[in-house]
Amino acid sequence: MQNAFSIMLDAFSVMLNGAKHLLSRDSSVAPRDLRMTPFAALMMLASFTGCATPSGSQAAEKKSGVYASNKGQPWTIQCIELPGLTRQRDVRTFAESLKNTQGIRAADVSILDESDGYSRLYYGTYHRTMDKSGKPMLPAQIHADVHMLRQLGGESGEHYFFRALPVPVPQPDVGNRDWNLMNANGMYSLQVAAFEPNEDFWEFKKAAADYCDYLHKKGYDAYYYHTRSSSMVTVGTFGADAVFRGADQKPYYSEAVGRLQSDELLKYNVVNGAVLKARDSQGNWVPVPSRLVRIPTREPTNDFVPRPASILNKG
Repeated sequence: MQNAFSIMLDAFSVMLNGAKHLLSRDSSVAPRDLRMTPFAALMMLASFTGCATPSGSQAAEKKSGVYASNKGQPWTIQCIELPGLTRQRDVRTFAESLKNTQGIRAADVSILDESDGYSRLYYGTYHRTMDKSGKPMLPAQIHADVHMLRQLGGESGEHYFFRALPVPVPQPDVGNRDWNLMNANGMYSLQVAAFEPNEDFWEFKKAAADYCDYLHKKGYDAYYYHTRSSSMVTVGTFGADAVFRGADQKPYYSEAVGRLQSDELLKYNVVNGAVLKARDSQGNWVPVPSRLVRIPTREPTNDFVPRPASILNKG
């Protein structure tokens, strides 16, 4: 299979060897609204009421702790997510209770404290199979387990996992912490690459961290930024004067930004190793240039950076 980075960087040939179709979009997007606030109901029984016993056909699907074919992006079940200062302790309480519930595969219970400020409880590992038309589909076991988890209740009958649903297995936040964009000083940074998961490629956070490392070795001041669904890589930091309005009242980038964009390695936005393209006003496919993004803070913001009238400052 074609290497994902052969188009651009030989240095990445080992990292993603065998990945293909990296620009395809996966339509199986999990809803985000699973958040729960902390509450006193964490004082529950040592285990939940109810139990789960897979049917013979479902149980037969399990091989080495993973259900269905081990091809493609792994999936799991997100049971609950909690914010707040006590989120890790609270999620651990739920996890221990779930492990002690009859019929639950204790080894399949896991927790993860993620960079968005939420701790989440996950259950199981599953892989999609292909239906007769070649479309990926989740195995029957994951649907059975979701149904089972939603039925479990506490001592007073509360169904804490009522919103459980299948999600892609979350990727751990990786990379040199000093290169995390959230630790950078300034207002803007130049986005030069993005990494998004699909059926054949899901270690997008590692890919971003590795690319950031590659750029540092090339002498660039590079940063990475992870979200649950994608990661981006940026170069440089700039102040508010990086974007200004010209005599025509259109936004332009400063000369400092333009100098970075004139570098062949930083000129365009790259997605999963391939230059991103979009149609222009004449309907032609053209490369999408790198662009400034606002350096994120620990608090969410709705600010955006206006697209420039030109890649370079025309003053």
